Amino acid sequence: MRSMIRTGTIVLISMLAMATQAGCLLLAAGAGTGATVAYVRGDTETVLQANTKDVTRAAELAAKDLDLTVVSADASSVDGKVVARTARDVKVVIVARAESEQASRVTVRVGNFGDSAMQGTMLEKIREHLKAGVTPDEIGEPAGKPMTASASDPQR
Repeated sequence: MRSMIRTGTIVLISMLAMATQAGCLLLAAGAGTGATVAYVRGDTETVLQANTKDVTRAAELAAKDLDLTVVSADASSVDGKVVARTARDVKVVIVARAESEQASRVTVRVGNFGDSAMQGTMLEKIREHLKAGVTPDEIGEPAGKPMTASASDPQR
């Protein structure tokens, strides 16, 4: 009787362990296929061949293309971040981190749990703007001025 209880316990623990590790197995399988875009824990992530300032500018333009309200857009040579809101007040966050001088790891998150379709659309819009060549005047910023929230924002 004891061996049957022990065997049942081991089987139950093993099944629970396998069920909780399914996400890791899917992530490993995706990594093995050479996928260039990963959807992990609600974020969509990829590496783009552009510096963080250009990616951040392109992300701001992409947000405007999708009629989002840009709350803030800040960039440096190391990283950049755009925060926007949809008409339903869903938060959209795009973060760029430098991988090298001309490559940035870009993470897009829509809402609390992620929206893979919207995140994919945002990445495509960012790519379009990067291909077209982003310049500071496209978003109303003078060349050389760091990107920040609008100058009319009294809280900044």
